Amino acid sequence: MYHNYVSAGYGGGVTNPYAQQPYYSPPSFGPDPPSSALSNINEQAATALLKHLDRHELEDLLQNDSKLQSLIDDLPQVKALQVEHDNLVVTTKSLAEYNLSLQPKLESLKQDVAERYQRANSLRTGLIEQKAVLDSLTDRQSLDTVLALLQTETAKTEEESEELADGFCEGRLAAEEFLAQYLPKRTQAHIRRIKSERFAELIRNGPSAVTTTSIPPANSWGATHAQPTNSAPYPTQVPRGPAPKPPYPIGAGYGMPQPSLYNR
Repeated sequence: MYHNYVSAGYGGGVTNPYAQQPYYSPPSFGPDPPSSALSNINEQAATALLKHLDRHELEDLLQNDSKLQSLIDDLPQVKALQVEHDNLVVTTKSLAEYNLSLQPKLESLKQDVAERYQRANSLRTGLIEQKAVLDSLTDRQSLDTVLALLQTETAKTEEESEELADGFCEGRLAAEEFLAQYLPKRTQAHIRRIKSERFAELIRNGPSAVTTTSIPPANSWGATHAQPTNSAPYPTQVPRGPAPKPPYPIGAGYGMPQPSLYNR
């Protein structure tokens, strides 16, 4: 393009080439890059700096890359891009410094997560082992063994309550201390004895006795114990036949009243 311009200027015999071509067409620098910022550059603002240059200045501009680069750097669009670039650099640097400041906390959290994960695995392993031990004990332990253990604990509790009674009788325990310790211990002994007897009864009757109830049905006394239709709303006669069992354990070991010892 530069060669054609020179040959036209001197071969045509024109003294002043700007008389017929007042404005010099700037060289084409190829297509714009795909960047959205560069594609929006105003070409008129870019060519305004070239309008006041003469031929020698334009030739010097084409031959001097530093001047051309300086001219490009002075464009408002390029300056705006440079400012934007500087701002992005500052922002990126600030974000990088902030991220680096969070690195110790991140490492601490990672270490904490690793320790918690290891602890969770340890607890899970311990739970599996303990469950296996419990399952093995459950499989090996029979109902008779459970009954024997329950009876042993019952006898132990009764023995402890008797020791408290002996201590009170011998004057080694005050009345308040004796009552505070003896009554709960004796209650526990009675409860354990009731449980052991009930458990022994269930074992004797078989597995079906577990789901049955010991409360007799409403008509368990039979027709011989039925009251007349026009009777009072309370029993007027003593029913014949065996009397029902009292709702509490009886025997010499309990110290409870036995109805069979009293005359009716």
